[in-house]
Amino acid sequence: MQTPRDLVQTVLNRWADDPAGAMGMVAPDIVYTLNVDPDALQIGGETVGWDAVKDMMLNLRNVFDYLVYRPQIVSAEGDMVRARIELILRHRPSGELLMIQMRTVVVVRDNLIARVDEYVDAPMVETFMRLFNAGQ
Repeated sequence: MQTPRDLVQTVLNRWADDPAGAMGMVAPDIVYTLNVDPDALQIGGETVGWDAVKDMMLNLRNVFDYLVYRPQIVSAEGDMVRARIELILRHRPSGELLMIQMRTVVVVRDNLIARVDEYVDAPMVETFMRLFNAGQ
């Protein structure tokens, strides 16, 4: 059995090339939160349950191309793992680039990802999405 740190590293690495495979390592009752207004970005707020999280996360890949994706584990204590992710995303509808760093707190239960809380510069992301989704 993998340590929580190893499991999270595997999922983060897999997300870059095999997002559907990464979702195979997630608990059925997963809770995902992102500190962004859901009116600005569809994955903002809280989403609960494997199907809802899978659909939302995979749909995100239809909105953004991942140009840079650099995850780094910052710490691991028990079942909690913290990571920093550097991202440069191309917004497909507009072609504009979104450059962000995300902080992620992951809780592992029964060797599956049970909870993910992600934090970004919410006002910046919300402004970007409102600017480039206008009229879409």
